[in-house]
Amino acid sequence: MSRFLLAALFTLIIAFWLIASPYERAEHQVFLVGEILLPGGETAEAVYIHDGRIAAIGSRADMLEIAPWGADRIDLDGGTLTAGLIEPHTHPLAAALLGAAVDVSGITYSRREDMMAALREAAAQSGPSPWVIAFGWDPAMIRGLEPPTLAELDALAPDRPLVILTQMMHEAFVNTAALQAANIHAATPDPLGGRFERDVDGNPTGRIIEVSAIRVLMEAAPEAPDAALSWLLFGTLNEYARSGYTTIGVASLVGRARDPLALFAEVSQARNAPLNSVLYTAPDRAERARDMWSTVDQQRAISRHAGIKFWMDGSPYVGGAALAQPYARSPFTEEVIELPEGWHGELLTDQNTARQLIRNAEVQGLQVAIHAQGEDAIDAILNAIEVESTGEIAHRLEHLALITPEQIARAETLDVSLGFFIDHIRYYGHMLPDLVGDDRTDRYMPVRSALEGASTVTLHADSPATPINAMRVFQTAVERISRASGIVVAADQRVTRQQALDMMTIHAARQLGIDDETGSIEIGKRADFTWLSANPLTAEDLVHVEVRGTWISGRRADTRSWSRPALAHLVGAILAVVTG
Repeated sequence: MSRFLLAALFTLIIAFWLIASPYERAEHQVFLVGEILLPGGETAEAVYIHDGRIAAIGSRADMLEIAPWGADRIDLDGGTLTAGLIEPHTHPLAAALLGAAVDVSGITYSRREDMMAALREAAAQSGPSPWVIAFGWDPAMIRGLEPPTLAELDALAPDRPLVILTQMMHEAFVNTAALQAANIHAATPDPLGGRFERDVDGNPTGRIIEVSAIRVLMEAAPEAPDAALSWLLFGTLNEYARSGYTTIGVASLVGRARDPLALFAEVSQARNAPLNSVLYTAPDRAERARDMWSTVDQQRAISRHAGIKFWMDGSPYVGGAALAQPYARSPFTEEVIELPEGWHGELLTDQNTARQLIRNAEVQGLQVAIHAQGEDAIDAILNAIEVESTGEIAHRLEHLALITPEQIARAETLDVSLGFFIDHIRYYGHMLPDLVGDDRTDRYMPVRSALEGASTVTLHADSPATPINAMRVFQTAVERISRASGIVVAADQRVTRQQALDMMTIHAARQLGIDDETGSIEIGKRADFTWLSANPLTAEDLVHVEVRGTWISGRRADTRSWSRPALAHLVGAILAVVTG
């Protein structure tokens, strides 16, 4: 090890011991000098917290009189305090890993040549991994974006595996070295629910479609050291907190790691964890996850295993959503994603398997979260739930691009909550007519209809499919404006600001099964708060509403890059890389 590296590590270790968090929780706290949003649109001047719980709510004078002498006073500086915002469907491990990938996203770039230049530069550089992983290529987001060919990728990286994941992670483009490393060749069978695109001779073209096929590829990629992954994951949890979230629902631990469950348990259950977390696992990990989450100290961040997650269908942007009617015929569906005429998608999980998964979960007392985009997928899973559910557990449906009013009513009858991936409107609204036609675009992501027919409706960003940003999700639900076209998509499905806030707080808490602990500012609940620069219900321009901080059970999340826990993770990551 070089002297320089030793000196750097020594400096980091000294800094670790010297830096203390300015955000240690006091036993008594009063939040005041701002606006505090209560259930039903009511407001208060102040709130008194005792030992991490909301003890009283009222006027500034009353709260200061109730609080004992020496109570910590938190001045909101004219800002607004809301119940802690909740992201009920996200993938923090994947977000952590892909945060370190080469960015070729349509969120960052608008020209193909700039994306190819970023790939060329990354392939020319050496790194800790022999693989080059890029993320975000998206012909659905950027109209006219030609997919990278096998020949192009081989020229960029003739000897190193090169993988490009699309923004929604349901499609990938790879070079020959990656195909060889994963042992994908002409005789390799397609996995259930996915496929390796092939040329006329049956040889793989380098295009890989749907999650199961991408999983086969990525299992060949080398794993990063646990300490490095711990550092990346801790930084990603901090990013959720900086964005305004106090709780996340982890919709399976997607991402390459030696032991994803142990890794997430270590980071999410730490004393300094910046978030509450509710975990859903793959069905085969459920028993182990339940054991690992059975003795968590609930006085700190909530960390619990709630259930399992599986997919009924795939992404609409590769033709994977199982629709009731065929996809539209357009240059995009015919030439870019190459769907045959009359194609309306297919189920990734057959109805009998879905029934068995629900039956097994019910026996274990587990909630089930199910990815379902198209009407056929939604019908199939509702059929399975109707037969197998005892009605004692409220299961949940995810994404719901084209759920119908009849399906919304049926879900409510079955006590099934509904979660909408609203960022489809912001990032893909401009090309929805090319994908599903005008009529279905007018009812795409029908959030308002869901609120009129269901008791629990939530919003999510499915990160890393879209960036972590709570106020963007809020704004998109309210405005439904396509980023690329500026057009309002399905204007009658816009919701009020109060409805959006409710979906991101109390509805989300109810969906995750923690509404007795968090989700609203009420006496007896945990002091889980999001501090905003202005009232999101009345601010003239939502773009300028900023997140100033978050609290978990009265402890402010310390999301500084150089906090003591951040330094501890960084030192561990450096040592892991140096020692191999």
